[in-house]
Amino acid sequence: MRKFLTAIVLIGIISLGLGMHFSYASEVDALLQKLIDKGVLNASEAQEIRTQTNEQITKADKQKEEDYKKLAKDNMPDWVKNTKLKGDFRLRYEWDKDKGSQDNSRARIRARLGIESQVNNKLKMAVGIATGATNDPRSRNITLGSDANTTNTPGSPKSIVLDYAYAQYTPFNGLALSGGKIQNPLWRPWDVFWKGDITPDGAGVNYSYKLNPKVDIFMNDLVYVMKNDTRTDKQVALAVFQPGVNIAVNNKTNLKTAVAYNQFFNVKGANAFSNAGSRTNSGVSGSGSSATGQYRYNYNSIQPTAELSFKQPFSGLLPYAAIFGEYMYNVSLPSDATGAGGYQAGIKFGTENITDWGQWRTQLVYSKLGRDCWLDIFTDSDRYGGKTNSKAYEAVFSYGLAKNTWLDLDYYYAESLTQSATTGRTPEHVLQVDWNMKF
Repeated sequence: MRKFLTAIVLIGIISLGLGMHFSYASEVDALLQKLIDKGVLNASEAQEIRTQTNEQITKADKQKEEDYKKLAKDNMPDWVKNTKLKGDFRLRYEWDKDKGSQDNSRARIRARLGIESQVNNKLKMAVGIATGATNDPRSRNITLGSDANTTNTPGSPKSIVLDYAYAQYTPFNGLALSGGKIQNPLWRPWDVFWKGDITPDGAGVNYSYKLNPKVDIFMNDLVYVMKNDTRTDKQVALAVFQPGVNIAVNNKTNLKTAVAYNQFFNVKGANAFSNAGSRTNSGVSGSGSSATGQYRYNYNSIQPTAELSFKQPFSGLLPYAAIFGEYMYNVSLPSDATGAGGYQAGIKFGTENITDWGQWRTQLVYSKLGRDCWLDIFTDSDRYGGKTNSKAYEAVFSYGLAKNTWLDLDYYYAESLTQSATTGRTPEHVLQVDWNMKF
């Protein structure tokens, strides 16, 4: 035993002198072999010493690494320590076909890069850039190659736009105030009424308060400055008030519901927006415009929304499932107008958030939008070109390929609610295959 302890001390002194690093393992092994040859140690004792020595080396290296990290962090400026970089990239194959038209296929990309900095414990600022065009707020996609609708030559550089730039102030826990070109503060279970790429110009409020361990109440507000109309010299704007409640029914069931009121200012009589989905040669017929291109109506509306979600439903057969629904009714239409209502209803099941290999999720959504239920510059532009006066079926399947990368298969079948004497209901098929990755 005395020889054994002596050997341990000797190895320890040598290891310290060599810097406690794995690169000196061969020297330690050579010394142990000499001690075995001289009869100081047997093979079993030598192996035990080797194991203990390696453990000490590993522990010392780990401590050294932590010390380096702490030293580097302590010497960084505060703005560097409080700044985060994030981004994502999507590669898409898209196929679509209208009734009576030829198939159309194209490859598209979407790239986004953002930076967030915590100025102090109450103030955050964020700036993001993305691929896209300045005249299309509903999409950050760029078509690869020369698009038939553009004059770009093959290989032309792709445009980058300011996606968002805002400050967020949190005076106390539960309240966040945002201003600038902001992320949409409204809760929405799916993007039929609000395309997810839209970043409003204006201000947002998010407030939440826990009434008890099972009930949270919240209020989301948005003030969206849309444009200064050159014909009427009036500012066109939207204000949204969305109170709601989140209820933990039990440890596996949750109900979230809200009712939004959308108040528009000076839309009636304003020039129609150029990105309206229902635009025709005679104006924006799907958005209640006149032949001169001015909106006939306002779009003040009531919008109730609900989602019921389940963890481990069907005796754990699925990790997650949810059903959701949303209704929209334009209260500002005259009594003899039609197409004031619209809705979406859907189900999703599988993994709630795709973050790693083998995780999957399926979503099925049906939507029906009356001609003037909602201003069609906000609706999902992949769904029948963003047109109202339409109905659509959508199916999405997502599968995790590895950590932070996944595949989406998204299929739309949509058609007009009005039957044409020559083309019928003009159905449209769209298939999108997306490879997503983020950091």
